[in-house]
Parts: sequence; structure tokens; C-alpha cells
Amino acid sequence: MKKLLYILMGGVLATSCSTKDSPSPDFNVTVRSDSYQLGDTSFFYLTGNPYTLTFWAGDSTHQYKYRNRTTATGKPEMQFTSYRQGGNQDNSLQLLVSTDFPGVYDSASVYSPNTHWTDITAKAKLSTGTTGTASGVIDLSEFLSGDRPIYIAYRYTGQKSNVAQRTWTIQSFSVTNVTDEDKARMPVAADVAAGAWAIVKMKNPAVQWVLSAASFKVTGGAANSDEAESWIISKPLQLNKAIPDVGVPIKKMSDNRLETYFSIYKTAGQFTATFEAATTTVYDSKTAVRSVDVNILP
Repeated sequence: MKKLLYILMGGVLATSCSTKDSPSPDFNVTVRSDSYQLGDTSFFYLTGNPYTLTFWAGDSTHQYKYRNRTTATGKPEMQFTSYRQGGNQDNSLQLLVSTDFPGVYDSASVYSPNTHWTDITAKAKLSTGTTGTASGVIDLSEFLSGDRPIYIAYRYTGQKSNVAQRTWTIQSFSVTNVTDEDKARMPVAADVAAGAWAIVKMKNPAVQWVLSAASFKVTGGAANSDEAESWIISKPLQLNKAIPDVGVPIKKMSDNRLETYFSIYKTAGQFTATFEAATTTVYDSKTAVRSVDVNILP
């Protein structure tokens, strides 16, 4: 009797649990036309009534296949603007990269025998003193090694001399990963603030980098000022970084049945439009995906 009771109870529990399962989304998607002119409205017809729907147009930043990517092979590019003022000392600014800096922002770590800095100053066009000067595109591919981050540093030096030391300002800093597959420009560090810079004071505390929201600047001393040295170093930058693509929520559970949806594409080309449906309860979630091709004519 006890064994029979256990079996019956188990069956009741199994039945009870099964009623808590979310139903699988049952829906389909078709298009009104295989091709549309650029600027026309692309219509999609939907059947079924899933709890939620998310739309991925298939254009730049809205591709379903990239929804989970956080890295992508590509070409890392760096750009910035420099402005040199005053003084008459050459070679006062260096641009350096390290792949083994420990992330401890002090002089001992900067000059540790275990830290190696590669001087890439020659890759950049620097200001000669008339105005702000764009560096040009600096290829950082030589520093790519999987997910290993790099650190970028600007090293300023001023000599004790009978001429004044230079003043430098750095603006418009960016590092971008241009992906191999779709040539998307992924921001590794979109601007100065994204570099999350730290200043490492070396010599002469009166001459050091000063960081603001959109730039950093070091003001050199007058003639016969003490020797100066100051570093400003970025946070760790992952050169193969990628931003996941996102979909547009077009239906939530409380909405009525969605039978049509439309989108206007901004560029011509062949796109894969994707609809992701989900039925979600507190117990579980089930999803289903439907994709259709959309041809946008120029």
C-alpha cells in the first residue's frame, strides 16, 4: 500500500510540475514582398500569439547572430589630437604601449624590469605648435594577443635648460576595433573619458599631467626649471572588444496579438530580419526564432 501511495503521489507531482511548463512559442513570419525600394516601408505578417516578440532588422547593430558577441577579430585603430605650445625643447612627448604593465599606477611599476614599453611615437603625427593636429590612424595590430589587454601611455619630459619646457594637450582620443567580418567600428575607448586615465608623477611635482573630461594637459616650466617627468596611463584596453547587437522589443505579454509589423531600412542591401518569440513564466522560458530575407533596392 505504501509503495502504491508513493507512486500515486509521484504521478500527481509530475502532473502538477508539467502544468507549470511554459508552452513553446507557436508563430510564423512572412513578408509582403521579396524586395522594397530604399525608403519604402517593409511589411512583415505574423501568425500565432507568443507572449513577447523581439525584432532584429539585420542591419548594422541589429543582427541576431551578433546578439551575444563580446569580442571580434579585427584591426585595432587609435587616433588622437595633440597641441604643442611654447618652449623650445624637442622630443618632450612619447607615446608608448605595454602588454605587461601590472595596472599599478606608480613609478615602481612603470619602471619595473617586468614591465616593457614599446615606443610608437613615430606612428603618430604630432603638433608642431601652430594648432591641434590629428595623429592619423595608428594601427595597433602588433599588440593583439587574444583577450590580453594593453595599456597606452603618454610620457612627458622636460629638461633643465636655458629655454622653456613644452606644453602639450591631448584631445579626441579613441581606440576602435574595426571588425574583419562586417567592418563594424567597435569602440574600445570612444573618447578621453573612456580611457579612464591615471597620472603617475615622477619628477618635479609642479609639472604634471592634468586630466579633464575631454582632454589632458601638461604645462612645462620656464627656462631653468627643474627636470620634469610625468606619465598618464590608460586603463587596460581590450583590443578585440565588440559590442553585442541589440533587438527591438515589439510585443510584451500584456499586448494584444501582433499581426503586422513594419520597418524602414536606411541603407540598401540584403538583410536577414529575425523575430525572436518567448513564452516565459516564473518556472521556465521557451523561445523560438523565425527569419526572413529582405532585399532593399537602391
